[in-house]
Amino acid sequence: MLNEINVFAVIASAISSFLLGGLWYSPLLFGKVWIKESGYDEKQAGHPAQVFGLSFLFALVAAYGFSILLGPKPDILMAMHYALLVGFAFIGTSFAINYQFSNKSLKLLAIDGGYHISQFLIYGIILAYWH
Repeated sequence: MLNEINVFAVIASAISSFLLGGLWYSPLLFGKVWIKESGYDEKQAGHPAQVFGLSFLFALVAAYGFSILLGPKPDILMAMHYALLVGFAFIGTSFAINYQFSNKSLKLLAIDGGYHISQFLIYGIILAYWH
């Protein structure tokens, strides 16, 4: 089964998370609110090459893992169902637990959780249609 995974679809999925993130966290959508709610300080940010490089690696691992979960030829409804399940039940709740202990706002949870739910929905669409 692992040799039936479309590596190009996995790579495209990982790239899609960057496109989504660029829009999601931009001033056009949630960037200003995210900066306020997260307490982001640009002076303390890591080196962009490291941040983006590691982020792409993590997105690639997530897309690959999701492709294994879906199997080699998922239909779109199953892919969307699993994307929502992973996004809400695993990622969203994990963020919610961490955010409760770190006293983060529900706005921040909605922004970050919403991004990852959307990320996996896009992964599902790409993996379902690109066998």
